[in-house]
Amino acid sequence: MTRRTGIKELLALIAALALVAAAGEAAAQKGGQTPILSGPLVKLDIKEAQIETAKGKPKGTFRIAQHFALDPGWLDPLEHIFALTMQTYDYLVHDALIKPMPQGEATYSLAEHAELAADFRRAAFRLRPGLKFHDGQPLSTADVKWTYENYKGAHAKLFRDKLEHIQIVDDRTIVFHFKEPFLEFMDLYNGAVSGIGWIVPKHYYEKVGRDGFKAKPIGAGPYKFVSQQAGVQMDFEAWEEYWRRTPAAKTIVVKGIRDNAARLAGLQTGELDLAFGMTGKVLPQVMADKNLRWVPNFTSVWHLAFPGYNEPDSPFHDKRVRQAVSLAINREFLVRQETQGVGKVWGNWISPENRDALKGDGKDLPLPEHNIAKAKQVLAQTKFPNGFEFEWFVPFVPYFDMGERILTDLRAVGIRGKLQSLEGPAFRAKMGQGRKGFPGNRTIVQNIDPRPGGAKATIGVYAVCGSPASIVCEPQIEELWTKHEASKNLDERDRLNKAIQKILVEEYYMVPIYWNPFVHAIGPRVLPEGKGIERYYDTLHAPYPWPWEVWEVRADR
Repeated sequence: MTRRTGIKELLALIAALALVAAAGEAAAQKGGQTPILSGPLVKLDIKEAQIETAKGKPKGTFRIAQHFALDPGWLDPLEHIFALTMQTYDYLVHDALIKPMPQGEATYSLAEHAELAADFRRAAFRLRPGLKFHDGQPLSTADVKWTYENYKGAHAKLFRDKLEHIQIVDDRTIVFHFKEPFLEFMDLYNGAVSGIGWIVPKHYYEKVGRDGFKAKPIGAGPYKFVSQQAGVQMDFEAWEEYWRRTPAAKTIVVKGIRDNAARLAGLQTGELDLAFGMTGKVLPQVMADKNLRWVPNFTSVWHLAFPGYNEPDSPFHDKRVRQAVSLAINREFLVRQETQGVGKVWGNWISPENRDALKGDGKDLPLPEHNIAKAKQVLAQTKFPNGFEFEWFVPFVPYFDMGERILTDLRAVGIRGKLQSLEGPAFRAKMGQGRKGFPGNRTIVQNIDPRPGGAKATIGVYAVCGSPASIVCEPQIEELWTKHEASKNLDERDRLNKAIQKILVEEYYMVPIYWNPFVHAIGPRVLPEGKGIERYYDTLHAPYPWPWEVWEVRADR
């Protein structure tokens, strides 16, 4: 490189940084916000929250049926699990600085302003004025700092390793200083990806301790916790001082009901107002019932994974065996049986809603093939020419009928296994432990994970050796991931991210099935009547229809 070229590049870099700084400062000033950080800023795509005026007092009891048992641990953001199931309770009891809302994947909530330095080594937030917890105590940056420093859940090690120190400027202004560029900070701090952004009250948590908090949590969200029967039911009451709006429903009751028919019966008798997971055998009945309404909520892709595959004596160690599994699955039939044809066969295990996902409709990745003859041909080239027995097929709870259908497909090519039916909390706990959660090396797991934060967030959970939830650990992926994490070039990071996605699918480490519509059904007490329920399902990536404060039901008689 000549000296002249070097000077030109330096001047270009200075000009680019000036533009970034100007854009960041202009964005700060646009909302009447005084900048917090000095120097160049990244222009953040965080949407403004919609502050609503409620129509009078909260009224009625809104009854929700989860399709699995409930875990009291889901009430504590400090021990946040990787699965988005927990966000159901985050959105009820707690609140985050930024979180997905109908306005956007990242929307201001407790924070009214955020900034990120152009070198990705500082991030700053300014809280809204007058924030309070349910006990009336003020929510301040001391609680934000304490939550970060005491967080033990998903991505905790990464947050801890990156942090240099936290600077409290005042009760409403806080700055995170990082040891090195932390490009994913805003994505991961977003309330939909981890629990660290959901702020817990320092004074109360220190007083009651970990177990006391799980038994009776306090937060800053739209609903106050009232009581729980472990695994069976949780009751919540509207908090009329919630900053965004007064909640519409006076009471929310969440029940854990695994049986599909029982959830349907509850909707039909009026004992339930909303029931999740209405797929398979009950979906035709939901569609035929004029008193029930439903919306197909596309968010993520069913896929199979093989914990323990990388042990040499595992049958799934051979790529050709994993390929035979994929070829054996009749995806079109599954879509018809489980979703009445609403779902879509898809070729990537990453959700199409992710902005950096490869398209699995034949554009970037081919649609998976169903070919029994080819599956047997491929298997014949392995040391299992006549098939083999594996130990467990573990379906996502409670999609056991779907698991049985997949097992039937596998038996057609000689791959035989037994169904292991777990409860919801147990399944999610095992997935959170990755390979360690499924002892042995002869297991297939059926999973789904609608995770915001881009494909890189999902890869970082399930396909990176150092993650506690990792299922896949491969040298070629580690090499690409290390380069991805070290790179400051966003285009290069995107290329590396997509290269990893391609490997995971082409090597059959993850076997995609179909893009799933999470079909939730609602009863006649939910307002407005007739059409118009789509407004409850507007939050991007959300498998459940939060925010809860907007749900309206008829007043109790």
